[in-house]
Amino acid sequence: MVELSGKEKKKLRGVLKTRPIDLKVGKRGLTHEFIRECAKILAKDSMIKLGLPAGKELQDRLIEEFSAEATVECIAKVGKTASFYQGNE
Repeated sequence: MVELSGKEKKKLRGVLKTRPIDLKVGKRGLTHEFIRECAKILAKDSMIKLGLPAGKELQDRLIEEFSAEATVECIAKVGKTASFYQGNE
């Protein structure tokens, strides 16, 4: 994965801030079907915004797992939403 500069991350955060949530992580967590749907969204525009369940520890774990599974970088986390970017490799 390509490391983004601070300037690039700031620009992406600006775009993702106004973007609606693409998908919400449900009770079942990061299932294969969920990851597959995320891959479709990432294939279109290289970024995705997820709604997360309550609980900071659970959110942090889901962000870490999703980042590894989908090979994306977490750009921003605000409240119960997290934004990710998949750079061109």
